[in-house]
Amino acid sequence: MEYIFPNYYGKFRCIANQCPDTCCAGWQIAIDKSSLKKYKNTKGIIGNRLHNEIDWKEKIFRQYDGRCAFLNDDDLCDLYLEGGEHLFCRTCKTYPRHVEEYEGLKEVSLSLSCPVVANMIIRLKEPVQFLERHRECSEEEDEQFDFLLFSKLEDAREVAFKILQNRDLAINTRIAMVLAMAHDLQFRIDKNAIFEADLLLQRYERESAPKQFEEKRKKESLNAPILEKNMLVRKFFSVFNNLEVLRSDWKPFINERKRVILATKNTNTAKKIDADCEIVWEQLMMYFVYTYFCGAVYDGRAYTRMKFSVFSTLIIRELSKSLWISNQRNYDEYEEIYQEIEEVARRYAREIEHSDFNKNMIFELLENEQDFGLQRFFAFL
Repeated sequence: MEYIFPNYYGKFRCIANQCPDTCCAGWQIAIDKSSLKKYKNTKGIIGNRLHNEIDWKEKIFRQYDGRCAFLNDDDLCDLYLEGGEHLFCRTCKTYPRHVEEYEGLKEVSLSLSCPVVANMIIRLKEPVQFLERHRECSEEEDEQFDFLLFSKLEDAREVAFKILQNRDLAINTRIAMVLAMAHDLQFRIDKNAIFEADLLLQRYERESAPKQFEEKRKKESLNAPILEKNMLVRKFFSVFNNLEVLRSDWKPFINERKRVILATKNTNTAKKIDADCEIVWEQLMMYFVYTYFCGAVYDGRAYTRMKFSVFSTLIIRELSKSLWISNQRNYDEYEEIYQEIEEVARRYAREIEHSDFNKNMIFELLENEQDFGLQRFFAFL
């Protein structure tokens, strides 16, 4: 089995009760079958407590005021304190680690919803690299797995990584390029001509490609009057209207951030901060593309998955800019600016990445080309 993971992966350390946003509150914690069986057979005081504090029908830990039943007043886990790590269920043992599984390959990442991880990603200055490890283990082959499609998705993602990490280009140009590349790749997937992917990717690696996309992006931006831009803001934020809410303060936060954006006509300071944070937007794009793009081998939605990566990055950027405007940030308030981006990123990730319903709903909405087509994204950039 091959394993791939980002080079900052090994630096993660849980800060336990020092965490500003505990992972033991605010969402349901699902319990895997193996752990449920173990909990049923656990004896003694901790066993009695497990039997009482598990919703056996829903297969989750009970919650009180949104907090796991085992989270004590010191924000520490009683299950760990009383029984040790071996009593952790799979969710508690692995979070914030996340694994995407493919045939003979596991791609491991760290979830942006964790404050420590958000801090690591947002503050990362050097281009992220991905490391590979091999581990001997038995594997079951999936005869339905499309190796050709997966290999082309990997190739496309590698080209996307190169584009996104080309810091000689403006970040908006880089984002426009990878989105357009995914659009063109999707056309070949849909017409069952994935063998044409190599020529397509070569075209996006040409030295002349960035200039073409910069000109196209600027044209789209100039052709979008302020009324159109406000309409795009409303359209992008409308995605949140029909999603499930994991935390009660999320919807008011989103609505207030949108109100500020729509009410503000010109924010030169926010624009300056935005330009100074290009590396941050690069790291977020790398995170989302790495985590989600190759999953198209299972659903064929390469373009939609790239849209999701772009949408997520742009929404985090817009929410952050709204905070800077509200808090009247100056471009030299680096620590406060980065803290606000981290807050937005982890709150977004908690609400979206940890809800299959929300992710699938956004995927469905983004497939509407009339509302979320390539030109709309170019204009929003």
